Amino acid sequence: EACGAPAGAGADAFMSATAVVLSCLCGAAGLPFSPTGRLPARYAGVRHGGPWAAPPLLQRRSQRGRARPPLLVAEDGQWGLSMLSLRTRRALYQALEPLDKGDFRWEFLVPWNNKTLTTLDKFVVCSTFIGLSFTLQTVYDPGASVGVHLSYIAQFFSYAMGDPIGFRLLAVLTAVLEIGGNLFETKEAGFIVSGMNLNPLEAFANVNVEDVFPIFYDQLFIVINGYYILRWLLTKEALASALEWQENEEALYTNCFAPLGFRRAQFSRLLKLSSFACSAEGDVLTVQGEPLYDLFVPINGSVEVRVGGAVASTLPPYQLVGEASLLENLQSPRGETHPPARATVVAAPGSCYVRWPQRAFYELQQEEDSDFGYAIQLMIARTLSEKLSAARLSQRESEQKLNTRLAATFRGASPRALAASRLAGGEAAA
Repeated sequence: EACGAPAGAGADAFMSATAVVLSCLCGAAGLPFSPTGRLPARYAGVRHGGPWAAPPLLQRRSQRGRARPPLLVAEDGQWGLSMLSLRTRRALYQALEPLDKGDFRWEFLVPWNNKTLTTLDKFVVCSTFIGLSFTLQTVYDPGASVGVHLSYIAQFFSYAMGDPIGFRLLAVLTAVLEIGGNLFETKEAGFIVSGMNLNPLEAFANVNVEDVFPIFYDQLFIVINGYYILRWLLTKEALASALEWQENEEALYTNCFAPLGFRRAQFSRLLKLSSFACSAEGDVLTVQGEPLYDLFVPINGSVEVRVGGAVASTLPPYQLVGEASLLENLQSPRGETHPPARATVVAAPGSCYVRWPQRAFYELQQEEDSDFGYAIQLMIARTLSEKLSAARLSQRESEQKLNTRLAATFRGASPRALAASRLAGGEAAA
């Protein structure tokens, strides 16, 4: 009643009254009622011609022109910077934006220098930084572990790197140095004071209790980062070029995926997810109007494309089938969209083809430290471009054939000239 909403007897009236009460409470609290900040039309009452009048506070807000953006409703339902007001967010952005100087560069370590550092300059800066660090340690804390100190220095330089593999390599070095400092140096009397005991059996037997868990987690860090370094090595063409494929696999890469921009290392991973098949009685690869879940590549024989039950064209070997549906699937949330096929594609008896599930491409695209996403998008773009060019060329050839037939029918005269001559002859006869 405080919001001006009469009680309703029916379920719909009750729900409407509840909504208006909530809008009143939200308005009293200074919060927007809807994601757009405006009162919905069915409850706007006087302004939108609805049956009820909106609460006075909400009416005043609606008369101010553009409503304020929501403060507590973040995008995608998440809490974050949207909790701040528009003015606060604008001031925060304007304060932080001048501090953004791009990716970290070595020049940041020597801000008084105005030139771009060469490789020699970077070596000098790095050596000076390390030398100064150990000089300060020797003066102020000689009992500290040298190995742990070196690990911190390596960790600093890893954070300053933009290359993810370089970061992981330094992360492995950091873990190794920290393990060495904790195992082979005496607690509170490090290498500078008492040297190092490099006997691994004695080091493990006399390990400090406080260092057990740090050593354990450093070993985990080495395993995890080493695994990603291993995966990075497998993507290098120098290793992938040494692989031996079967004849049909080599032909598939050479005639289809290499022209579409795939490298051998990428194709070797894609090949593990493929399945080769041969059509015995004519396999139906896609059905017009039904969802498409796979990508196909015919490798021999003929493949018919049927639209509305009639044969529209025939695909040569090594042409992608289903790339347009794959593109929409890759752009959908969680790869759950499977658009219907635009045509029915049938492999002739005796022909062979390769099949990949769309899910395989989606999962490869999601890998953070992989360039599969770019390769897949390039593959689809080049395929669609080639098919569009082929369709335009076919259209021009059809037009030329039609013009040739018309010219032969009308004995070289254009239809307009022939009609004009017949009209003139009719008038003369009249």
